[in-house]
Amino acid sequence: MSMPTPSNHRLPQPPPVPPRKTPEAVPPPPLSETTSVIERLKAARPKTPVPSDDRDATSTTATVAAPSDAPVTAPTPSSPPAGGTSDSGPTGRPGQERPGQERQDQGADATPSKTREEELKAARAEKLRTASSAASAWAAQSGKRTAQWTASASRSAAANVRSWPLDVVRRILVTVVVLGSLAGTAWAAGLFGGTEIWTVDLFRPDLSLLSPHRYALAIWALIGLGLVGYVVHQWLPGESNSPRHRRLGWVVMAAVLLNFGLALMISAGLYLESLILHGVLLVLLLFSLRWLNRWPAATSTEGSLVDVPLGLFLGWTGFTALSHCAAVLSLNGFSWLWDDDFRWALVGLGIVVVIGSVVCSTDRGRIAVALAVVWGIGWIVVERIIGQPQSLLIAGTAALAAFLLLITSGSRRHRVDHSYRRALRRRQTANLPPLNLDDEDDDDDFYDEYPGRFGRPDDRR
Repeated sequence: MSMPTPSNHRLPQPPPVPPRKTPEAVPPPPLSETTSVIERLKAARPKTPVPSDDRDATSTTATVAAPSDAPVTAPTPSSPPAGGTSDSGPTGRPGQERPGQERQDQGADATPSKTREEELKAARAEKLRTASSAASAWAAQSGKRTAQWTASASRSAAANVRSWPLDVVRRILVTVVVLGSLAGTAWAAGLFGGTEIWTVDLFRPDLSLLSPHRYALAIWALIGLGLVGYVVHQWLPGESNSPRHRRLGWVVMAAVLLNFGLALMISAGLYLESLILHGVLLVLLLFSLRWLNRWPAATSTEGSLVDVPLGLFLGWTGFTALSHCAAVLSLNGFSWLWDDDFRWALVGLGIVVVIGSVVCSTDRGRIAVALAVVWGIGWIVVERIIGQPQSLLIAGTAALAAFLLLITSGSRRHRVDHSYRRALRRRQTANLPPLNLDDEDDDDDFYDEYPGRFGRPDDRR
């Protein structure tokens, strides 16, 4: 059976084959009409590489052009041409290609596929580069906008803060720092759990002759309450622009922060470092006394809420500087000039009396400073009488030092009050006319002008 060839189908002519260099090269005979369509297509296919898209299109066109109802006829073998140059293979069977031609066809098919994969990879890489560039540009633009917004917000916030009155900022800072430092000091002292500060070696009553009883630390409750009162007083309407609070607020903030650091060092066992910090705190509180004396309290309320708490703070810091120094020297076994602790205790009490008297003699008499020092000295007297080591002589000397401080501050207050009363009396009598005892007429006029205050000599008889 043979497959009829449609009349309207025209097969492409085979490409011209270049002549071989062999002298006996004979061109292949023309294809017979009985050759199958597949063999004709193979013969008509060019040997040059064709892109995969064009090859697919050609195959599709050839498939569509063949009639679907045409009977399939097996190919009829034809006689091999002379020289064995036909499309059949070495075995002479039709449709079998030569090995060289098969490798050439595979190379032609593989080259377009490889090119297509490279094009896809290049396209994907280009898309990734495009997306990365777009993301980078968006991130840069977003970062620039965020930076601009942050800068503008910072400028507006700074402008708003600068627009606040300085006194308001100071009062806010004083409130936050003082209350926070008091809470931190209470935490470091062990009031909220942990190691209690009065149980450390530095506060042992038997460490030196100048170590007070541990109950002396109870004064901190009164000092803390007074500092809270100071914070409340600075918020009163009449104290918003007070020059006293303007200078005093920064010193109080630094003092409470140093006291908090002192409590932390003592809790950590850094006794020598805490002694140095204790000295800095004492100098700072003495500096605050300058502002208290330069701007005296205008009312009794201000004196109770400002002068009294800071005076107690200063007096207790001065006394603990003495006991702290004696305890550190005892812990380190320091001995200089004398090996007798009694003499060192007398020297320390003498220094406290001299410096305390000078401080208590300022302004109207700093009775709060004297009371804080006397509180600490009183617990030294109690400990040296009922505790160990006992020393009645040190107890008596400490009691004398406390008495001298109270007398000094009290006498200063008495002198200032007496001077104030004399000045007030002079001011009241400044407008009265002078008395002339030689002229009786003038005396009569004087008694007539002030009949209710002074009586005539004749009437008094």
